[in-house]
Amino acid sequence: MDDRSVRTSRRSVLASAGAALAATAGCLGSSDGGEEPAAYTTPAAAEFDGVVDGQWLESNLDDVHLLDARDEEAFGESRIPGAYHFPDSEMLDTYAEETADGFQVSPEAIAWTLSEAGIEPDDDVVVYGAEANLWETYAVYTLNALGHEGQVSLLDGGFTVWDAAGGETVSEEPETQEATYEPDLNLDVVATREFVADNVDEDGAAVPILDMRSPEEYWGVDERGDLDRFGHVTGATNLNFVQSVDDEAGRLRSPEELETLWIDDAGLSADETTIAYCQTAIRASVGWFVLDQLGFEDVRNYEGSWADWGGLSEEGGYYYTTGEDTGTIVDTFA
Repeated sequence: MDDRSVRTSRRSVLASAGAALAATAGCLGSSDGGEEPAAYTTPAAAEFDGVVDGQWLESNLDDVHLLDARDEEAFGESRIPGAYHFPDSEMLDTYAEETADGFQVSPEAIAWTLSEAGIEPDDDVVVYGAEANLWETYAVYTLNALGHEGQVSLLDGGFTVWDAAGGETVSEEPETQEATYEPDLNLDVVATREFVADNVDEDGAAVPILDMRSPEEYWGVDERGDLDRFGHVTGATNLNFVQSVDDEAGRLRSPEELETLWIDDAGLSADETTIAYCQTAIRASVGWFVLDQLGFEDVRNYEGSWADWGGLSEEGGYYYTTGEDTGTIVDTFA
């Protein structure tokens, strides 16, 4: 049985438990007329193994661990019962980096945070933020890169819709737990600079490479960071990460819309190795997550992203393209 089958099996067991509880308890967000709000029973949660909605979470709170990826102030004001804070910026952004000596990983701080939350490598975890967006998917990706064995899921819509639908919240600081978390790195989800370079030459890319930034960043018009060059990895296609998110609902687009965006319009195939990048790998984690949920067999997030590639040189084999209207833009939901 492969890893995806194991995850699906575990999700099925939890879903069965949730259904049993729902039979005896009121569903989160149900109205007096018995209708369930669309923002709480989401299309992505119904289809994807790694996405859950609020009603599922209400029924399965005792079976999963929760990580809150919002900022510290928001977490301190109100959180879902049982949630622990998972910092949304510096710790995640710097646990892995490209250096002059190559790709280096320092997962100890993250492992310590997970231990303090009582999480062990085989536990099922649900990550949530304010909505369903950047830091949440990056946290899911990070746990996968650490080799987490349990199911790591995203709460579609996040805390915002949970709270709006009357989900239980608490404000007191959670008690520190005692657990042991030993990372067993899974670099199959990571694209290093050399992995990207091995698949790119002056004529294009040997595998699909997705630039998840804005078109202006992709063209090199919007210059961000103290870098030597601006533009995109030669052969990369631009697909701004925001297109995967339904802004009005604060959740992922439907599976049908995501298939249209990524498979039909971007022309990607699930059996091809695919690389996503942005400026610092945060926005690219949305692409990594969506493609993983769509069943892609080998999808990787370039940790260094443009913050790394933009400081390299073509003489070293790190090819780039710059200029307005260069490359390919996918703008299905722009």
